[in-house]
Parts: sequence; C-alpha cells; structure tokens
Amino acid sequence: MKKMMMCSVIAIATGCASVQSLAQAPEQLSAIAREVSIMENILSTALKQDTDKKVRAINANYFAKQGIVFELDIRGANRWHAIFSGAPDAPLPPMPDIDFSDVNIEFISDHVEIISEQAVESSREAYQHAMEVMRDGAEKVRDIAEKERDVSRELRDLEREKRDLEFATRHDNSAEEKELAARKKSVEKEIKALEKQQTKLTKEQKKARQEISAKQAQREKQKAEEQKQLLEKISQSISLTLCDYGSGLRSLPNNEHVSFVLGGLGQNSKSLIKVFNKSDIKKCVIGETKASELARKAVSYQF
Repeated sequence: MKKMMMCSVIAIATGCASVQSLAQAPEQLSAIAREVSIMENILSTALKQDTDKKVRAINANYFAKQGIVFELDIRGANRWHAIFSGAPDAPLPPMPDIDFSDVNIEFISDHVEIISEQAVESSREAYQHAMEVMRDGAEKVRDIAEKERDVSRELRDLEREKRDLEFATRHDNSAEEKELAARKKSVEKEIKALEKQQTKLTKEQKKARQEISAKQAQREKQKAEEQKQLLEKISQSISLTLCDYGSGLRSLPNNEHVSFVLGGLGQNSKSLIKVFNKSDIKKCVIGETKASELARKAVSYQF
C-alpha cells in the first residue's frame, strides 16, 4: 500500500507540474510519504485503542497543494441503517380482510441471522436477545394472519351457503322449507361467531405489529446513540493524536490540511468529513491550544 501511495503522490505532483503548478520536489514528496506512513500507524493504534477496535484500518493519500487525507474503515458504521432503510414500517392492510403478503414482517424474520452477525460488534447478548424478541413477534403476526385467512375463507363459504339457502327458501314450498330455514339460522349464527373471532384476531395482529414497530424504533434509537458515542470517541482520539504526534508531519506545508473521511457515520449513509488546518495542528503541538479547541476548529461536513 505504501508503494501505491508513493506512486500516487508522485503522479499527482507530476501532473500538477505539467500545468505549471508549483508541485513539491521529489525529495519533499518522499519525506511526506514517510511521515504519512508513520502517522497512519500511530492513528491506527490510537483509534483502535480509543474505540474498542471499531476502527479497523486507515488508508492515507496525499494530494499536492491540498494535504493529507486519511480514510477510516469503521466496523459496523451505518449497517443497521442500511438494513432497516430497506424495511419501512409495514402498513396495516384494510380491515377486516388482511393480506399478509403486504406485511414486511418476513424481512425482519428472514434477516435475523444477518442482522445479528453485524450487530454483535457492539453488544452480542443484547442484540441477540432483541433479535429473538423480534423473531418471536414476526412469527406471532404470521400465525395470527394465517388464522385470519382461515376465518375469512370460512366466512366466504358460509355467506355463499346462506345465499343458496335464501334462494332455495324462496323457490321451494315443500316440507323442506322448515329445514332450510333452520339451517339458515344456524349459518347466520356461525357467521356471527366467526365475525367476532375475526375482529379479535385483527386487533391481536394490529397490537403485535405495533409492538414490533416499537421495538424497531427502540433499536434505531439505540443505534443512533451508539453511533453518536462512537463519533465522539473518534473525534476526540483524532484531535488528541494530532496534538501529541502532529509534529511528525513536519514536511507538510503549513497552508495545507489534514483531512479524515469517516465512512457511514453521516446521515443517510453519507461520509462525515473532518478537515484540520496544518497551522492549527502545529499550534496544538506546541501547546498554544488544546485538543478540544483543535476539534472545534476543524471543518466538518457530510458528503
């Protein structure tokens, strides 16, 4: 990777020279490449320690006349958002007939194992327990919906039989009329009982879905809070490390920058960019400012 980085900075510098820009001399580029490599290792060690190894790796590049860019590979960043953004809250279908095919419960159930694997990075037992609860909820909704479908089929059959009995009663004056009337009364009683059962099942399913939605919202809130805490740890670690070891970037011009790309820590899966001025880093190194002030001076935006 270091060889690739060296080729990259030399290629960029050569290109700049071809358009009459004042690119750094090869000796300066070599010095910057060495310093960046050392700083990359320092940052990697510090971030892994300060974030419980959630920052897995760092890739660095140098852009002539602009500065150094460190790209952080953050474990688990925004994966929960990516999963749940594809599974919006399942809308309740029209009452009383419920078309379970419209419900997105299967998404949660079918992806439990995938979600669990990615989520255990933060709290294995807590995530696994939450996933079991959501799996149980999904199965409960599925069972209720199956019962509702059975009830709906029975109701349709009874309504059809009732219509047939009414037709037969109107056109049959034989001795079977009383028997037909009795059967019709029995059918109407069964229909009433099934309608009552269907109403109960509909309420149960609605409640089960609301419980799943509440748990999903709780998980989203938990994920957002954990992501916020992780970002704070990363920002603090970066600022402290630049203050403690920023003097190692002595070959980087004071008017250039040290930038960090935090993939997936922005909103809607965007990357969070933090840009530090080399001059501000230098002030922190010599004790004119503190790491907290350096962090505040950094330009932060999402892209």
